[in-house]
Amino acid sequence: MALNIVKYSAEQGSFSATKNNVDIHLPANTGVYDLSKSYINVNVTLNETAAGDADAVYASSLKFNEGTSDDVVPPTNAVLVKHCDFISQSRGSIERIRHVDALRANLAIYEKDKSYLKEDKNVFKSAKTEQVFSKNGANELYNVGSVGSRVRPQDIRIDLKDLFGFGVVEQYDSSKFGNTKIHLQCNFDKLAVGGTITAVNPWNVVVRAGAANYGAFADTTSVPAGGGDLFTIISSAVYNCIEDIPFHTNQLLTVTATESNGGAGQADYDDRRISEIVHNDDGTVSLTFSTRIKAVIAGGQMTNISVVQKASTTSSVTINKVELVAYRTEDAAGPGEIQFLSYSTESDSVPAAASLNKQYYLPPNTLNAIVMTPNSIYSREASPITKYRFTLNNKATTNRDIEIKSGLHYDQLNKSFINMGLKLANLDEAFINDDKLQTADDSRVQAAILATPVPVSANMTQMGLEITAGGALSGNILIFSQRMSKV
Repeated sequence: MALNIVKYSAEQGSFSATKNNVDIHLPANTGVYDLSKSYINVNVTLNETAAGDADAVYASSLKFNEGTSDDVVPPTNAVLVKHCDFISQSRGSIERIRHVDALRANLAIYEKDKSYLKEDKNVFKSAKTEQVFSKNGANELYNVGSVGSRVRPQDIRIDLKDLFGFGVVEQYDSSKFGNTKIHLQCNFDKLAVGGTITAVNPWNVVVRAGAANYGAFADTTSVPAGGGDLFTIISSAVYNCIEDIPFHTNQLLTVTATESNGGAGQADYDDRRISEIVHNDDGTVSLTFSTRIKAVIAGGQMTNISVVQKASTTSSVTINKVELVAYRTEDAAGPGEIQFLSYSTESDSVPAAASLNKQYYLPPNTLNAIVMTPNSIYSREASPITKYRFTLNNKATTNRDIEIKSGLHYDQLNKSFINMGLKLANLDEAFINDDKLQTADDSRVQAAILATPVPVSANMTQMGLEITAGGALSGNILIFSQRMSKV
């Protein structure tokens, strides 16, 4: 089945931290669309500037500041959307999900396996690797040669199926559903510029099994014998492949050294921008700068040479445009009635106590209930939950309390994921902490969701929830009811 790609721009002309509403229209009578392949595309530019050198380019990465002390790497691009609505001209409101960022982010750490989270295949590519740093950010960087690295825009792809349950529909007939409006309230205020190569990291770290640090460079000799301008320095460290090299052209470094044999002090040492990088036959790296490092006098020698990246002066994220990338099929018509799985959301405040015992009512046709304790998006508490229990219509779902990370807890999760039609692929129950080396124990931020299958009923289901934590709970809890819907 052939597909044609059609792009529809958002109504709004500009976006920012305060201009975070997005409205996109899919026109009526324009064909049949495969929503499962369609996505929202957010185009951004990451801006980092350095005082005194406008040509400096940084290994910038997109960062999502959720508002907590840990630098959590979002496991899905869907965190960029807080609330979403899918509205049809002829059928009215098809789907409306509140706090979809919390829903999708917390489900993602169970749905995505370790290789996905470790390799960080989504757009938030700032996770540190075993190499100590990562350059998989937005800008075009060159580790060798003289071609200048450059700033370039970056796309954030948010699949409709990652937002809406209705997003899995493969034949959406615009002639039957009429003009369609997708409304998003986005978390643009949480976007920022990040980067794992900083003024500190990784310059004081030993390169793999070698003896030299990333920032260490070999002493210069007394060449040229008659003195002259020094533009090039050679690394002490040996790099087996160019991916290990933390340098790139147009990178701004601060060079420090000491001088001997009649040197004239450190007056010339300053911030220098790389113009060329050579990966030498012995594995070392030669850096040549656009301006001289030092005017070396005859017989002079520079020792203890080291470099660090010059920190940027300012940084910001520019949102260039938002559009729907829709895949239109060659089908003549689609079904007029569609069944799909959707979510309804209930938010409740949590008292500052170590336990919770409350009753909630789930809407008719609920298949699964999922409880999250977002802080403010990720389901984790300063005082982690230790055990919990569900009742449905005053009947306990288990014969004892369910302890977190117990076999009963994972069995409960597995039953719920099977009932949701999902695969439980990861039992780490943790987010990646970008502020730590990924080989460290504290490189994971522990989290947990609570879930239970619910017998389908045409009536509301009374759900009892008991939670015990290691200390006082805080904030809100969110109860997501997954239910069968039809339009």
